[in-house]
Amino acid sequence: MTRPMHQDAAAAAVLRRTMMLLLLLLMFSLSSFPSVTADCPYKCICNEEHIVYCHGQELNRIPDRIPPATELLTLGGNEIRDIEPNSFTHLTELKDLQLNYNKISNLKIGAFANLSKLQILYLNENKIENIETGVFNNLTSLEYLSLHNNKIHKLDLEMFKGLTKLVFLYLQNNKIRNIPPGIFDSLTSLIKLIIDSNPLTCDCNMKLFVNGLKKNYPHQHFFFDVQMSCYFPVEMRELSLKEITETDIHCTSPDIIVVPENKTVSVGEQLQLSCEAVGDPEPFITWAKDDIDLELGQRVQVRLV
Repeated sequence: MTRPMHQDAAAAAVLRRTMMLLLLLLMFSLSSFPSVTADCPYKCICNEEHIVYCHGQELNRIPDRIPPATELLTLGGNEIRDIEPNSFTHLTELKDLQLNYNKISNLKIGAFANLSKLQILYLNENKIENIETGVFNNLTSLEYLSLHNNKIHKLDLEMFKGLTKLVFLYLQNNKIRNIPPGIFDSLTSLIKLIIDSNPLTCDCNMKLFVNGLKKNYPHQHFFFDVQMSCYFPVEMRELSLKEITETDIHCTSPDIIVVPENKTVSVGEQLQLSCEAVGDPEPFITWAKDDIDLELGQRVQVRLV
């Protein structure tokens, strides 16, 4: 199987930066004292290659005095719990950011603001549970994103919107149960997707998701590199995404079984209407007046029973 050229280029870039980091690790092991110069954070090492190494220094927050020209910043293996908005705004040249092996639990809007040149982002091995919608949207140069080994339980439909250069995405070993159909549609460069070791439910929404993958990524090499299997229902446990067929998942079209009655009321009177629908996936009901959806508020309330 022939690999695409841009996959090789992205893999080579990751390898080059890994080798550079190994050299820096060697430098760190030979140095008795961390750099404390005015243009380098306390407990960190900075070099002329625009690399800032702060790995394993028991830092509990993003350090100050990170040089604006920094291209590789490693903050892994620390005690960082939060990334405050605009923490990296001045690092406009940053290409590689490593925040793995920390204690980060939430990713807030603005955490990665102004990082338009960022290509590699490591967030694996944290305690991430919640990711605010749009936190990655400005990372237009991102090629590699690792979110594996966290506690992520929900993927928002807009989570990866705009990441058109993303090649590698790692989501394995989280607590994800459902994948919104269309969530990866904007990832037009995606080659490697690993989302295995999650308690995934293979239902009709999963069927829509799989069909969407096959439609938007018809090239065989992508589908070959998707690693994902079912956890629920029990009879489909360990069934690979690539093995799912049309007959494995049975879906039913929505059907309204309780139709709202026609009623006449006077101005100011309360009106209560009932509607019930069945189907798989479970139908979502909206109310409309004169073909215009009603906005919920004090005058209009919807109660699910």
